[in-house]
Amino acid sequence: MAIIVQKFGGTSVADAASRANVFKKIRQELDKGNNPVVVVSAMGRRGAPYATDTLLDLVPGAAADLSALIASCGEIISACIVANCLNADGIPASALTAYTAGIMAEGPYDAAKPETIQTANLEALIKSGIVPVVTGFQGVLPDSSIATLGRGGSDTTAVALGAWLHAEYVDIFTDVPGVAMTDPRIIPEAPFLSFLDYQSMVRLSAHGSKVLQDLSARIAMEKKVRVRIRSTFDDLPGTLIGPCHDNEQTGLAGITVKDKDDNLSLLTLVYKTETDAAAACKIAEQLNVNVNPSDDPNVVSFYFPKDQVKGALLTILSPYIKKE
Repeated sequence: MAIIVQKFGGTSVADAASRANVFKKIRQELDKGNNPVVVVSAMGRRGAPYATDTLLDLVPGAAADLSALIASCGEIISACIVANCLNADGIPASALTAYTAGIMAEGPYDAAKPETIQTANLEALIKSGIVPVVTGFQGVLPDSSIATLGRGGSDTTAVALGAWLHAEYVDIFTDVPGVAMTDPRIIPEAPFLSFLDYQSMVRLSAHGSKVLQDLSARIAMEKKVRVRIRSTFDDLPGTLIGPCHDNEQTGLAGITVKDKDDNLSLLTLVYKTETDAAAACKIAEQLNVNVNPSDDPNVVSFYFPKDQVKGALLTILSPYIKKE
């Protein structure tokens, strides 16, 4: 039986209706004969009572260790609620913190990195038929204090668990059906990808894509963890992130958009080869903008007027968007 790590973000666990989809995904893996290991984020976003930012707002100006400790509480609440609901539904489950899951980390309190995972407790639960529900975002420092793994750190928890447990897949469940070629909130017709190579995902994450946390993307590449970005709210296969395929080594991987100020946005085009990126500089010429210097030959970036970004993205993506 395969181990499948399933990570559910804040929107997936925010309320009872959303959590019903979470339980469906867990049961689907059990019905396939697999062993799910569940990772959860804090519920909701700022304003929701147990969201990370809401908790941090309770201790303005707190020291780093105290901020990390209170920030980690949202995931504990989520893990307890999800484990309790699974047990009530006849699925044996146990909530685990970074301590009980053995997630040992190093680094600053707000941006630690998992260094090793002591998997004995997790493996014992799996062997006993109990679903581990692990708090995302947390790590235990060498002095036994709690640190957090940076914003989006539940992704890192899931990928690290996948690496140390030799999981068949790590499924990152979110509110979109995979990785789109650009932000679908800006371009709704942006195509979603069935596959993306590790290097391209690392580049996109490093330049502002919010689909997968930067550190988690790098760990997935280093440890060769196969990651699927999927929606909690449908049964589509999503985007598989893995090693390069021969027929997937050219072309545009995606475009990120980051606001510089009220007037300008930074567009970053990530290409799968240096040759593609060099050719893409012509796009900047057509748009009458200057390319920003980059240490990465696979990346082309430039600033563009904010009110014209949608038109620029449509121009760049037009060869990739399906015509009705």
